[in-house]
Amino acid sequence: MDIVNLSGLQVVLFISFFTGAMGYAVYVILHHWKMAHLAQSFTTNTPIIEKIKSVLFNVLLQKKVMKKPVRGIFHVFVFFGFFAYSLHTMSQFVAGFTGNYSFYIPELFGDVFLSFYENLLDVFSLLVLAGVCFFFIRRYFFRAPELDRPSFQSIIILSLISLLMIFTFLETSAKGLLKGNTEVTLWRSFLIDFIPNYESSKIIFQTGWWGHVLTVLIFLMYVPGSKHAHLFWAPVNFWFKSDSKPGKMPDLDIENSTVWGAGNVHEFTWKNYLDALSCIECGRCQLACPASRTGKLLSPKKIMTDLKHVLNEKMPVYEKQVRDGKTAQEIVESGDCRVIDNYFLRDELWSCTSCYACVETCPVGNNQLEPILQMRRSVVLNEGAMPPQLQNALTNIENQSNPWGISSDEREKWTEGLNISTMRDLKANGQTPEVLYWVGCAGAFDDRNKKIARTFSELLKKADVTFGILGIEESCTGDSARRAGNEYLFQSLAAANIEILNNYGVNKIVTACPHCLNTLKNEYPAFGGNYEVIHHSEYISKLIQDGRLKVDSSNEISQGLVSYHDSCYLGRHNGNYEHPRNLISTAGNSLAEASECKEQGMCCGAGGAQMWMEEMGSERINIARTRQLVSTGSKTLATACPFCITMIGDGVKSEGLSDSHKVLDIVEIVADRLKKST
Repeated sequence: MDIVNLSGLQVVLFISFFTGAMGYAVYVILHHWKMAHLAQSFTTNTPIIEKIKSVLFNVLLQKKVMKKPVRGIFHVFVFFGFFAYSLHTMSQFVAGFTGNYSFYIPELFGDVFLSFYENLLDVFSLLVLAGVCFFFIRRYFFRAPELDRPSFQSIIILSLISLLMIFTFLETSAKGLLKGNTEVTLWRSFLIDFIPNYESSKIIFQTGWWGHVLTVLIFLMYVPGSKHAHLFWAPVNFWFKSDSKPGKMPDLDIENSTVWGAGNVHEFTWKNYLDALSCIECGRCQLACPASRTGKLLSPKKIMTDLKHVLNEKMPVYEKQVRDGKTAQEIVESGDCRVIDNYFLRDELWSCTSCYACVETCPVGNNQLEPILQMRRSVVLNEGAMPPQLQNALTNIENQSNPWGISSDEREKWTEGLNISTMRDLKANGQTPEVLYWVGCAGAFDDRNKKIARTFSELLKKADVTFGILGIEESCTGDSARRAGNEYLFQSLAAANIEILNNYGVNKIVTACPHCLNTLKNEYPAFGGNYEVIHHSEYISKLIQDGRLKVDSSNEISQGLVSYHDSCYLGRHNGNYEHPRNLISTAGNSLAEASECKEQGMCCGAGGAQMWMEEMGSERINIARTRQLVSTGSKTLATACPFCITMIGDGVKSEGLSDSHKVLDIVEIVADRLKKST
């Protein structure tokens, strides 16, 4: 072998470059970590095994990345290419410190492993180049809509990765020639033909070696301060995954907390900033967001990138003010750390439907929803500011315990003629029901949903289920109030409801409203309300399974082709996708899935308190979703949520399809089947 060693000067240069690059990278990472931790605390009790699984599946196995399989596979090529290169790059670093160009870790494991590794390196080099080409073409030629922000950073990263591959090919091919073709793979033998002579191979080898090393070090310095810092932060983000249920908002100690929501840089949690640092700006969240895709100002991607700007630009200001001895009140009053109106527009915040699609689709585990809701909380609790229509609904909830403002004394009127017992009557008679039916505001006051409440009650009676309702003692659960930012109203409603439920010794609750389900199941436990809460689709499924409801599943008397719309709060927030579908099939119907369904289902547009606000933008969300459902060819559109049936029903009317299409709750489909089969 005729490979010269590094000179003393070259070793000094290498050590200087390496130390400088590593030192700078570590400084940037620790600086961001320090800045982020000037924010509010965040704790998670996620078990270690769950953290390990989170990192294993989502980082090493690229689970969330592969939810978009085409771009996912090319990302996998690049990701595992870095792993394949690890031994090669570590060998170069050792060689740089020792001055021995020829040191190569794979040689320590024998000729068989060396041959395997060298061929593997070639394969991944080509796959990585294929990935680079794919992402370059997708961004700059096809101009994928979610990549709507010009990104010079992407050009730099793609160029650096390409250079790494090219320098490796030069180095390894020349090295093979210098070693007498003993380490030449098929691909390298092709490249060797272009090396003019033996002496040239020495120059090419050293050029490739130094080119690779310097490119790695430049990459190391550049990445921590760029959007590609997800290489470091995403694994950390998955490690610190929250142990909260998807549908649960962060709790707020109103009496003792000095921070109500997030309106200033230091009022977010450090985990919110970790999310921002992890963001790769891929735009998946923006594509999934129903508000963004129908012309609203909101973009979950922009929320993340703006949070990153806030961290870099405003947190040092906050740090200096703290060092100068300013109190928290003085800092807030100065306005220097204010982020709402400066970075985040109010119309952005009020466009969110809290559907969780952005969180579900994010490949690096970000929660884009939480900072939006925390900023809403800030403007409502600290300023009393909100859209007028929403203010009307919350005032109605406060005064009459329902957003329609109908007298709370009429909460039992829907039961007329059904002989349904209230919990106070059952208690007076010494009876304990199997289950409490939580009717919800829509079931009690909205004409369309009253029919569903009556139908469900009749099914319970048909199955000989003993159940009771709270009647006039029931109040709104506070879902809309909490997501609108009025935490005080939510906690007042929760306290009143929990006191009544606990006084009756309620253990099991069934409800037809996923928003009530989510609040009772996931948010009331923090305030002392611990119950088994079941959606009516699951409860009916159990009744059928136990033989208490007998449904004829033959297709002679079915509704035909049915398209089911997934409620966000039943599906993404609480993981119930199959029970409604099973009921549709059990009733003898054929299911036609919309182009976006289950985890990728499009929102109806009513969540996040949007039910009570006037929608802005070029297109209404419920119209866009209705068109998706109608495009399946189904004449029957099924829902399992009172908000959804209202929005999809309005969509059908707006499209002029009321005569040809019907919108039914799944309980109505089951009831219709039972009626026809008797």
